[in-house]
This record gives sequence, C-alpha cells and structure tokens, in this order.
Amino acid sequence: MKITKEKVVENINVLRSAGFFEKYEELTNLQVYDSLYSIRKEKYSEIFKKPYDPGMELGVIELAEYDNTRLLFLDLEADVAKDNNVYINVINAFSKLSNNQFQPKEIKEKWESETGPIKVSFISNDSLVLFEPEYNNDWLNESVFSTCLKELTNKDVRIVECLSDDGFGYGQAIALMRLTKEEQKILETKLNLKFSSD
Repeated sequence: MKITKEKVVENINVLRSAGFFEKYEELTNLQVYDSLYSIRKEKYSEIFKKPYDPGMELGVIELAEYDNTRLLFLDLEADVAKDNNVYINVINAFSKLSNNQFQPKEIKEKWESETGPIKVSFISNDSLVLFEPEYNNDWLNESVFSTCLKELTNKDVRIVECLSDDGFGYGQAIALMRLTKEEQKILETKLNLKFSSD
C-alpha cells in the first residue's frame, strides 16, 4: 500500500504529540515534512554523487529515525570488527537517545585479536565501567544496551524497546525509544505500536 504525503504528515503529528522532533517546535507539521524531505534528498544525493530524490514514502519507524534523541534503530548485524569502533558509536548514540542524561567519557574499545576478546570501557558518574562483549562475527552483543541503561541514573528517563505494530520486532534490528508512559500510550493508541513490558 502506497504511503501518501498526507499519511506521513499525519504520522509526524502523532510522533510530535509523543515528544518527537522537539527541535522543530516552531514549525507546522507540513514544514517538518518539508525539512525532513530536504535532509533526505541531500543525504541520498551525497550517496549517489548526483541530485537524487528518494521520495518520502516513510513508515513510522523510518520517520522516527530522523530524531536520534528519541529513537535508536540499529541493525544488530552491525559490521562489528577490530578498528570499526562499533561499540564506541553505539554508546555515543545511546547518550544522544538518553538526551545526554547518560554522559560517558573516555570511551575505549580494545580488541586483542580479530576475534576478540573485546574490552569496552568508559567513565560514567566518575567511575570506570568495563564490559567484555562476546565476539559473534560482525554482530553486536546486546550487553552494550544493558550496560548503558545501568548507568542512566535519572530514573525519570524511560528507554523502552519498540516491537513494531505486530509485536514481533524488526527482525535482526532493535528499536529503542525514549518515552514517558503517556507518550508510549499515544504511540500504542494512535499508531498501534507495541512495546516490551517495563
């Protein structure tokens, strides 16, 4: 089924009512649509090295991805390898998702060989945090998320896993959202999204 411009604008409205796109608070829903469309065209034109229009037929999660302070959507087959710094990038992305309530410093990712062992460390709340994610080819070990969550000392910040509208999730990808209970209810009611229980 084709996703119309009207549907995308309607979804922008719902997402905004659930706290997304706060940096566009002065804009109308249509202006937010135009801004995101412009960003998409610029990004794809850079990829293809020529003017390119990818369209705006975006599903809800694809749309929500344009606010990385509210959604971290990540393929777990993440090209994890020595010198790729994937764990460092994920920890920084989690910091953005937390609205900087989680502020890791001096993040390091050390590999003893191409297949590990892997040691990841950072400073959080003036303490050294160290964990050793198990190597699994190029797959991300999900322990990185629980490690970051433990360091989130502001208990008012809720990060929940979105399981799509079918309740089964996104295959090999994970979708983490920063939402209050009220914001989550809006997405459940108006977009039929399902979430893992708290």
